[in-house]
This record gives sequence, C-alpha cells and structure tokens, in this order.
Amino acid sequence: MVDLGELVRYCDRLLECNRFRDAATNGLQVEGRSIVRRLAVAVSANRATIERAIRWDADALLVHHGLFWGEGARAVTRVLRQRLRPLLVHDVSLLAYHLPLDAHPELGNNAQLAFALGLEPVEPFADIAGSSIGWIARAEPPRPLRDLLAAIEQHTDRAPTVLPGGPETVRRVAILTGSGASALGEAAERGCDVLLTGEARETTMALARELGITVIAAGHEATERLGVQALARHLAATFGLETTFLHDPNPI
Repeated sequence: MVDLGELVRYCDRLLECNRFRDAATNGLQVEGRSIVRRLAVAVSANRATIERAIRWDADALLVHHGLFWGEGARAVTRVLRQRLRPLLVHDVSLLAYHLPLDAHPELGNNAQLAFALGLEPVEPFADIAGSSIGWIARAEPPRPLRDLLAAIEQHTDRAPTVLPGGPETVRRVAILTGSGASALGEAAERGCDVLLTGEARETTMALARELGITVIAAGHEATERLGVQALARHLAATFGLETTFLHDPNPI
C-alpha cells in the first residue's frame, strides 16, 4: 500500500509531467481516501469504468483520458456530475496522465506498442510544444507490411484501417497513438514507410498516397491500452499494489 500523495508525486516524477504543455490536467484529478491498496486502470474515465472500479473496491482509478481538460470544469452539469458523484461518494481517487503517458520511453503508449509489435524505438517523433510524444521504430530485419498488419490486429483485437502509399517491405515505422494523423508529413520527411496511429482524417488517404507512406489507423482506444497497463505493473512492483485493467473497447 502507499499514501495517495506519495503515489501521485511518484507518478508525476516518473512521467515528467512538468515537461509537457498539455490540454489535459495531468496528475490528481479527484482526491479520495489517503491510502491506496487497490489500483484500477483504464484508458478513459467514464461512467462505466468508474462504476467498475468501485465494484472492484478500488481505492484509486488511473486513466489516460481523465475528466478535466483545458482550464478544468467551469460547470458540473449532468454527465460530469454522474461521473464525479460515485468517485466522491465512495471516496475513490482519480489520476490521469495524457501526453506524459504517451511519451515515456519505456512505459508509454507509443513505446509499449512498438515493443508489442517487435519493433525497436530509435528516435523521438512528433514534437508538441517542445516535447516529443511519439517514436520512430525500426523493424530489424525489415518486415513485409502484411506481417506487420497481422501483428497489429493481434494486439488490438481489430482489423486496422489501411491507407496504402508506402512500400510492401517495412523498415521504419512512425508510431503516434490516438489522434496522430497530423504527424503524417513529419513521418514521411523522416523516411518512414508507415505511420501507425489510432485515427485518420478524411484528407489522410490522398496525402499518404502522394507522400509515399502507408497509414495504419488501428483505433484510438485500441492503440492506447498498453501504457496504463505497463504503468500499473510498474506501480504494483514498486508499492505492492493490487491492480486490475478495466477493458472498455471502443470502435473509435
């Protein structure tokens, strides 16, 4: 078990939260009981994951997508109230880590996805306000595109959307989970054969074809499951916490 304040400070330092300019509020979003023994993790905080965390008797819920963005809540209206109320009633804390959990070189969503696919992260990628969020990974030896697609489908439990444009043999993969289509130009400029992300835009298909790079959109939620799970394993080993992953599949 661990004191809540100690847990938050540890995560903030580990993920270097102060390094990022983020639309999200990173760190503690809702303060609950002071001691954490059981930690639930999920990709997103919503009514379903919050209620499941409470049924599991979690002391805290840690997510990638929290409840507070920008300057935070200006009004607690129906949906936010329905999400907050069970946390407050049951004294359960909410922690959220957005860009810091994307970017971490070992525990982050992008690095973890690379590891899961048998790729080696070699270069930081996709600068946001002075901090790189994604990774360029190397396939060694080079792999057929069809093999990479099969591995992605295995790890995300869904067939990805493929927008072809690049070669059939893959050497360099730019990885930017979630909404990463905006980094397509940088990926092409840096010699990548593939951009692996969560979501594509309407304009992405033609741009990929014209830049000579393949875009694989494997799902926003589906590409961001691994970071919270890796962080949970790390915190369990560090503090002796009991942890669980609340899987909430999303077609987006």
